[in-house]
Amino acid sequence: MRNTRGIPRLALSAVAGAAALGMAMSATTETASAQETLQVGAIQPQAGDCGQWGIPITRGMQIWADQLNAEGGLLAGDGKRYMIEIKAYDNVCYIPGEELKAGRRAILDDGIKFMLQTFTPGSRQAIAQMTTDHHVLTTSYGAGYLSKDHPYLIGGITGSPAAYMLVASRALTANPDVKRVAIITADASYGLAAKAYFEAGVAAHPDQAEIVYNESYSPDATKDMLGLLTPLMASEPDMICQLGFVPAQLAIMVETVEQLGFKGVYCAEGFTMPIILKRVPAEVLAGRMYFGYAFEASEASFSPKGHELYTTYVEQFGEDQWSPYTPIGYAAIGTIEAGIRMSPSIDSEVVMKTLLGAEVVDHPIFGPSRWGGEEIYGANNHLLTPLPIYNLGADGNLVLDHLLDHAAWWEENMAVALPVLEAGGQVFR
Repeated sequence: MRNTRGIPRLALSAVAGAAALGMAMSATTETASAQETLQVGAIQPQAGDCGQWGIPITRGMQIWADQLNAEGGLLAGDGKRYMIEIKAYDNVCYIPGEELKAGRRAILDDGIKFMLQTFTPGSRQAIAQMTTDHHVLTTSYGAGYLSKDHPYLIGGITGSPAAYMLVASRALTANPDVKRVAIITADASYGLAAKAYFEAGVAAHPDQAEIVYNESYSPDATKDMLGLLTPLMASEPDMICQLGFVPAQLAIMVETVEQLGFKGVYCAEGFTMPIILKRVPAEVLAGRMYFGYAFEASEASFSPKGHELYTTYVEQFGEDQWSPYTPIGYAAIGTIEAGIRMSPSIDSEVVMKTLLGAEVVDHPIFGPSRWGGEEIYGANNHLLTPLPIYNLGADGNLVLDHLLDHAAWWEENMAVALPVLEAGGQVFR
């Protein structure tokens, strides 16, 4: 049996959390009944272990809707305000077949025209044609899979999997003594994407570091964390990059490698610190935890508006429920918000053409950002927002380590990174 010590209510009550979320959505719908309403879909895991990702993401979207509704609705480019209703659809755990089922419920049954889904390449591909056929503008917290043949799929922020490449590179730059890198990822579409992008980030530092361990694991392997991580530790890494452990598992993973003597640095998309710090003291991990996904709302300096998300979330759900995954849905849906504000119509086709036709998009969190992605996806449908990268302070609070310019990094390192991504099956142009 997997050890669940220190897992917060979110992990143990995923179904109850989903039910509470549904009640919040119903309340929003009642408030909006007197005005025109835009329904926005959220395809995310709503229960089980993967609900530790999906529920905070969906909650972040709900807070986004609540904030706009409190202002009287989203002011669109047509001069009207629209109330927002979030409708959640369960994809179990980013499984492509389940993504397709959820997409059918959202698009075919409910007529959703604006939506957020995972970056997971297989899941994006599963509904790509459906979004194109039915003109459903679909954002994600990253790119994963995009195509010129599917213009309604957009990468709403730098996000994943590009962030894995950028975080790994930043951790190496900040730690010139790191020479040996271990990569461990889930044996799933999102894990395989992460593997390639971590490799690309390391490839940008050929004179500094080498990859000494690079393996994927099955879900069952997490039941024996010591057995899973002993071979990794035998490679004597100075840095561990990981993707795939749900927050409770990641806390056990960090505790395990610390007990096995690891003294190096970590890189990941995010760390749910309230769970980790119940197992390993902050002063032990301070300065060693590099992560970046969208932005970390608990850290106030990067975005005052984003910090309001944290304040609201804690008021509603409690500080121990905070997750680094909450801001990613909030940030990614902000790109569709920007498009609706610019567009002369809320028709999804007009919004899509307006958004992709803009030379610069004024993102509500990241500010002016430009489109990119053609070298990887054959289309410039990925909004290259700046990536704030964070670390842990000795007091247990998160600190902004660095603000990385995605577009500039890619221009400098594309020649070495792109072949690595192609070898890893992550180039779709």
